[in-house]
Amino acid sequence: MAGASEDGQKGPLCPGDTTIPRLLEGRCLSVQWPGVPCRACAEACPTGAVEVGERSIGIALDRCLRCGRCAAACPTEALAIAGSEPLPESVERIECARVPAAFHRPGTAVVPCTGGLSPNVLRAWLARTTDGSPIIVDRGWCAECPAGGTAEPWASAVAQLARETDRLGSPRRVVVAREPLPSSVAGPPPSPPRLLAAKLDRRALLGGVVRRDEPERTHRIEARGSGRPRPVEAVALRERARRLAALAADGRAPASLFPEVVVADSCRDNRLCAATCPTGALLLELEEETSSLLFDPEICTGCRSCVEVCPTASLALSPAGEAEPVRRRVLRRRSLVRCVVCGARYHPLSASGRCPTCEKDHELLRFVHHWVRRASVTDEPHEPSHGREGRST
Repeated sequence: MAGASEDGQKGPLCPGDTTIPRLLEGRCLSVQWPGVPCRACAEACPTGAVEVGERSIGIALDRCLRCGRCAAACPTEALAIAGSEPLPESVERIECARVPAAFHRPGTAVVPCTGGLSPNVLRAWLARTTDGSPIIVDRGWCAECPAGGTAEPWASAVAQLARETDRLGSPRRVVVAREPLPSSVAGPPPSPPRLLAAKLDRRALLGGVVRRDEPERTHRIEARGSGRPRPVEAVALRERARRLAALAADGRAPASLFPEVVVADSCRDNRLCAATCPTGALLLELEEETSSLLFDPEICTGCRSCVEVCPTASLALSPAGEAEPVRRRVLRRRSLVRCVVCGARYHPLSASGRCPTCEKDHELLRFVHHWVRRASVTDEPHEPSHGREGRST
């Protein structure tokens, strides 16, 4: 069945197998925050083993190849697997696990699949390399491998890193070395892990029936969110910013590598944007006389929740900011007053002295009062005119 380790990482009880995916629930957008359309892990999985639902994620272990491509695609590193952790400093080359040890050179590290190398792992690897370029070795087997499914499963991460180093003005690159080998020397392709054996019930055994103990849970990792949304842990996003800064010549990452949010003058201070930001990249700070909307590009995932929820369409999201160093900044600061009805602090848009909520209540009461008056006048009985004329005669 599914179990949890001491650090909160969920994983199945598969003795001796350290390559099983681990799920860090606090970092998962889909689990912690409803309505965030993040399916990066499911789209990267070559066998469809990862299933993302409404505030849930599940991994079918009987289909999981342990290639790590789901972990590499996750923007918040909510999934971890062998090969997705930082590489030792002595590593100069990376080989697929199918390559026999006889073909390894000194300084070689082995990963389950080169497509499981996340951009963050490559950034850290590149930042530590001062002599030469780190190398990913291509043996020409990926297109036919069930974990690869494409000739270059590492291409997306390598291309992203190249774009970043270009903007940083850094000459360092991760190099792909084409060193083909005949497929006859390749080791076995990745396969699902060895799962727990079925537990035998003595009574069932004597009766000739073997009963499995919770088979669905035994072969599945699953996490579900419930209750109020919780902010997603932004540890991996902060780490990305630090590693980009380490690659920069001046030690500062430019804002052009991070999303940018702009607020228009049409903003009416509804505060929904900050309330729906899953990572806290948009944060509302309320002081006694002012409210400030802050934006931290380092932990913005570009999910567009803030843009879609704004009732006045006052927010715009750009994939890249300016060339200046990335930093948290104030998008908007406004003065606050106290509502004469409820005492809440709000930004005045009229001279009524009422906050937007109380103003809506006031307008609703006016409408109801007007409707009741009209209804009472319409329903008042009237005496027929011929009756009055008859009495007068």
